[in-house]
Amino acid sequence: MTVGAGAQPGAGPSPAPAGGAARGALTWHRFHYAVGVFLVAYGVAGLVTAVALWGDRLDEIEGYFGSGPATGVLVFVKAAEVLLVAAAAAGVVLRRDILLVPPMAGWMAGFAMFAVLDVFKGRWGGLLEHLAYLAAFVVLLFLSYGLSAKAQLAGAPKGAGQGSSPRGPNGLSWTQEFALQAINRAAALTGPRSRPEKRE
Repeated sequence: MTVGAGAQPGAGPSPAPAGGAARGALTWHRFHYAVGVFLVAYGVAGLVTAVALWGDRLDEIEGYFGSGPATGVLVFVKAAEVLLVAAAAAGVVLRRDILLVPPMAGWMAGFAMFAVLDVFKGRWGGLLEHLAYLAAFVVLLFLSYGLSAKAQLAGAPKGAGQGSSPRGPNGLSWTQEFALQAINRAAALTGPRSRPEKRE
């Protein structure tokens, strides 16, 4: 495809980049800031504690992989966490919810891997801990996905979503609809309740 094909003389620069940026901002919800800040804080705390308690972390890794590859595994894991933190920080700065997905998916994969290793090693306390963290990140990913759907629905032009998607009346996929309904129900349960009127 030729760059600038179909452009009219004097029409000015192509609005495609602005449109892409607008689509990215369309799925950003203000609560994504809280999700992103949590991911950054969690990652930074993990890196700081790893540096401060390097010997303890090394002993923990040795319990899974043995003393030989333990140092390499720990360095690899912490280097991956640096990338996850950077992606989360970029997501907050650029207001792109898609950049929050790799950190959540990365930590989910890590906790799932250690949960499997816990089963093979018979470390049931570690298994419960890793499963709890895994469940928390699954909920966080689901929440972020629902917030994206909520922002997309709020930013869509009135009536534009009707009939635009075979999966849902609002132009959302069925998974987006499900996540949005779950968030709305949770908000209704935790939101302020109306006080009964005083009788005179």
